[in-house]
Amino acid sequence: MVPIFDMHADIIMDILRREDISDENSVLLRFKQHIDRMKRGAVQGAVLVDCRMAGESAETKNFEEFIAISKILRSHQDESYLIATSSEEFDNSIRDERWVGILCYEGLRAANGDLSWLRRLYKEAGLRIAMLTHNDSNAFGTGAADPNGNPGSKNPLGLTEAGQKAVELMNEMGILIDLSHASPMTRRDVLSYSKKPVMLSHTSSAEVYDNGRNLSDKDIREIAEHGGLIGCMTSPAALADIRDRANHTLERYMHHLRHMIDVAGEDHVGLGLHFCEYLYTQEEYPPVEGLEDASKAGVILKEISKWGLSSYQIEKIAYRNFARVFGEATD
Repeated sequence: MVPIFDMHADIIMDILRREDISDENSVLLRFKQHIDRMKRGAVQGAVLVDCRMAGESAETKNFEEFIAISKILRSHQDESYLIATSSEEFDNSIRDERWVGILCYEGLRAANGDLSWLRRLYKEAGLRIAMLTHNDSNAFGTGAADPNGNPGSKNPLGLTEAGQKAVELMNEMGILIDLSHASPMTRRDVLSYSKKPVMLSHTSSAEVYDNGRNLSDKDIREIAEHGGLIGCMTSPAALADIRDRANHTLERYMHHLRHMIDVAGEDHVGLGLHFCEYLYTQEEYPPVEGLEDASKAGVILKEISKWGLSSYQIEKIAYRNFARVFGEATD
C-alpha cells in the first residue's frame, strides 16, 4: 500500500490543550492514540503542529511547552515511531515503514521578532517547519486575515525587516517555511527572499470554493514556479461554506485536489489533510462525509487511482513531493 504523509496535523496543539505535560504517560498515550488512528487510514507520518491561533494569547511560555513536549516524544521514540530532524531520517522511516513525525510551529507571534527563538526551537525542540504568522499579524509580517496584507489595500504590508531576517535564518539553518497563514503580500515577499522552496501545507482551491484563504489558480502557479508545494486539506470550511453540508464530502475534496493538480502539476501538490475534528464540536467542524477523521484517509488514494495515474504519480502526491521539498529546504 502506498503510504500517506500528512503535511499538517494539529496533534501537538491537541496534547498541550488536553494533557498535563508533566505527566509523560498521559502525553504518550494521547500521542499514540493519534498515531493509531492515522495508521488505520494508511497515514505513515505527519507534520506535528502546535499553534497559538489568532485571538489566543501567545507567550514565550508556549514555546517552552513546545520544547518540553518535543523532548518527551523524542526521548521515547522506538521502533514504532521517529521524530525526524533530517530528510535522511524521513526517507529511511518511509522505507522501513516506521511512523514518522516532523515538528512544526504555526504562528511565531510569541517571539516578538526575536530570532533567538528560532535558534532555540531548532536546537532544543527539533523544529524543522514553521509558519511566521497565523491569521493575525505579528513582528514578522502580516497574517492571512489582515486586510493590509492584500496588494490592493491602501497601505499594503508584507514581511517586516525582522521577517526578512527570519527567512534568511530559516534558509540558513534548514527550517522549511510554511505560508499557509501568510497574507498575499507576506507570501509574495517570502517567495522573493527565500532561496529555498516553501510550502503551503494546508489550503484548497479558490476556483472551487473561495473562503478567503484558499488559493487562486495564479497563486497556485506562483508557488509551483518557485519549486514549492501545496497541500490539499479536508477542513469543511475549506471545501464549502460551513453551512453547506451537501458539499462537505469526499467528492468535493477530490474536486479540490484534482483542480490543484491540474493547475500546479503533479510535482507540486501533496496531502495536507488537517484533520482536527478532535479540537471542535460537530457544529463547529461538521463531519466531512467519507473523510470524518484520519482513519478514513486511505480512501483518497483509492479515488486518485481512478484517474488513471501511474503508481509513481500517486506516490508523488502521497509523500514523494513532500520528501523532495523537505529535503531541499532543510539539507
